[in-house]
Amino acid sequence: MFDINPPAVNPNRYIKKITKRLKRLANHFGVCPIEVFVFHAVSDSFDPSQCLRGDWSSTADFKERIAALKRRYTFITLPEAHHKLKTDLFRSKRYAVLTCDDGMRTVLSILPYLETENIPITLFLNAKYLDGVSKRDHYTEKPEYITQGELEQIVSPVVTIGMHGFEHVDHSTMTRQQFVTSIVESKKLLEKHPAFIPYFAYPWGRFNPSTQQWLKMLGVTPVLSDGRSNYRYINGIDRKCVDSPSF
Repeated sequence: MFDINPPAVNPNRYIKKITKRLKRLANHFGVCPIEVFVFHAVSDSFDPSQCLRGDWSSTADFKERIAALKRRYTFITLPEAHHKLKTDLFRSKRYAVLTCDDGMRTVLSILPYLETENIPITLFLNAKYLDGVSKRDHYTEKPEYITQGELEQIVSPVVTIGMHGFEHVDHSTMTRQQFVTSIVESKKLLEKHPAFIPYFAYPWGRFNPSTQQWLKMLGVTPVLSDGRSNYRYINGIDRKCVDSPSF
């Protein structure tokens, strides 16, 4: 037998759908996105023993790209962007954030330029490599990272320091204990710096729902590398590569 009485319509279901669509429209038309950019190594000439080609920008090219971005955006710090993404109802101004992964020593050479241009930057470092001895496996012959001594010498109003894991490994494959240990050990070494902020950039941008929950438990904000723009803060801060050939 067929039930001749149709099921009751739940009005709340349709209200939720309409509300969701309206929020999407507001995100794209009522709020300017905040763009977060990431780069890796910058030097006058490319050295294949130091970094991968895709992770490198020439000094001249880097400055040219940053100058172009500065004409379009107002640069702000990562914590400022995070706050705006969580609290702004409307946003008519274009903002951008500059970040750098891996902590290559070559980055030190462009910090004076960024300070002169008053462009904030967050350096995401792997705490293990600060000892100047440990090397990243399966990467390059002799990558040179910022050392503990060099980190302590970074005293700049435009620099903040974030975490990239204790080592540059795939955190999405870790057990909970391994993941927590990586974050805790990294924080223990980096939080001594007065410019430290509790933000974690996933190596290669690899994460899963569990790692997101673990970061939330630890009070750490996740930073991704998914090529997206930011309208509202939901489950992390999205980024685009400034050293990508397609940028």
